[in-house]
Amino acid sequence: AFESARREGEAYFADAAVYIERYLEDPRHVEVQVLADAHGNVIHLGERDCTIQRRHQKLVEETPSPAVDDELRERIGAIAVDAARAVGYQSAGTVEGLLSREGEYFFLEMNTRIQVEHTVTELVTGLDLVREQVLIAAGEPLSLRQEDVRLNGHAIECRINAEDVGNSFLPAPGTITAYHEPAGPGVRIDSGVLAGSEISPLYDPMIAKLVVHGVDREHARRRMLRALDELLVEGVKTLIGFHKALLMHPCFIEGGTCHGLVESELLAARAAELENGRGELLGSDPSRGQTPGLTPAVRTVEVDGRRFEVRVLRPEPPSAELARRRRERKRGGGAGGAGKDAIVSPMQGTVLAVEVAEGDEVEAGQVVCIVEAMKMENEVHAHRAGRVTELSVAPGQPVKTGQVICIVSGD
Repeated sequence: AFESARREGEAYFADAAVYIERYLEDPRHVEVQVLADAHGNVIHLGERDCTIQRRHQKLVEETPSPAVDDELRERIGAIAVDAARAVGYQSAGTVEGLLSREGEYFFLEMNTRIQVEHTVTELVTGLDLVREQVLIAAGEPLSLRQEDVRLNGHAIECRINAEDVGNSFLPAPGTITAYHEPAGPGVRIDSGVLAGSEISPLYDPMIAKLVVHGVDREHARRRMLRALDELLVEGVKTLIGFHKALLMHPCFIEGGTCHGLVESELLAARAAELENGRGELLGSDPSRGQTPGLTPAVRTVEVDGRRFEVRVLRPEPPSAELARRRRERKRGGGAGGAGKDAIVSPMQGTVLAVEVAEGDEVEAGQVVCIVEAMKMENEVHAHRAGRVTELSVAPGQPVKTGQVICIVSGD
C-alpha cells in the first residue's frame, strides 16, 4: 500500500511524499453542492451520497443521503459554504467529505467543476446547474438565496459503464451493437452513444448516466429498477445487471453502506443472472418452456405509478448463434497461441512495476507486475508455480488486453 501510494503521488503530482491520517471504519462518502458568485453570495444545494463505489470510483449516487437529517445537512452545508467563501470561490463546485458512523464530517477535497452526479441535485432542486455556472461566469448574481432552496423527493443515478463485473470491474471496450434507452415519468438518461458507437479503451468506459426521480427513496429505487429493465445495451459487457442486483439487495434497500458487498463474488454472480433482463426465466428450470430462437426475460413496467413484472419472449438476433459459437471457440482456446503457461494482461494499460525477473521461481498467486488502467493499479498474478521465462514487459511500457507478459513453465 505504501509503495502504491508513492507511485500514484509521483505519477499524478510529481511528489512521492506520503503522510498518515486517521482511519475511518466504513464511512460514507458525502459531498455538498455549492454555488458561489462574484458578489459574495454562496449557497449550498444539499448533499449527495456517493458511498457505493468500486476501487474508490463512484457507481451510484443519490440525494438526499439516507444517513443525513435536516440538522446534519445544515451543519455540513455550512462547512461547504464556509470553505468556498474562505478561498473566494466563484462557480459551481463540490466539497467532498467522509461521514463517520458517529456523524463526524471530514474534508476530502473540493472539485471545482460540474461533476458527473450533478444530475441528482438538479432533479430534487429543479435547478439547471450548468446554466447557473454559465450565469456566474458571466458576472450575474445567484438567482436564489439559501432560504429559497427546496429539496423535493429523492433522486438516484446509476453509472452505466462498459465494465466486466465478473472480472473485477475491468473496462470492457468494444462496439455497441444494439442500444435502447428507457423513458417514462421521472426518468432521465444522459448519453452520447448509439448502436454502432465504439467504447474506446483509451478513455473512461462510461456509456450513459441513468437517473430517476421519485417522491421518496423507495419510489425512486423501484423506478430505477424499471428503467434498468428497459435499458438495452448489447455488444459490450455493462453494469446493468450489477445495478439491478445491488438495488434489490436488502443492504441497499435499508440505506446501508453495502461495505464488502459491491465487489463481492456473491453480487457478481447475481448480476450475471440479471444481465439484460435474464435471471427470472420461465419456470424453475431455465431450459424449460423455451422456444429455439427466443430468449425468455422478465421486464418491469410502470403503469400509473405501480410496478409490474411482465414475462416476455424476445426474438434472438440472427447473429446470436454465430456469437455463441465464437465465444465457445474462445473459451476452448485458452490463452491463445501462448498456451496454458502464459501470463497475459487482463486489460489495456501501462505497466507501473515488474516484480519478477527472467529466471525467477514464482509461486501461484505471486504478483508478477502491476498494470495501471483508468487511474487504478491492478496486480497481475502468477496462475501457477514455476520459472519465469520470456519476460516481455518493463515499467512504463503500454500493454494491450491479452498481451503475453511472460511464460511460467513448470518443472
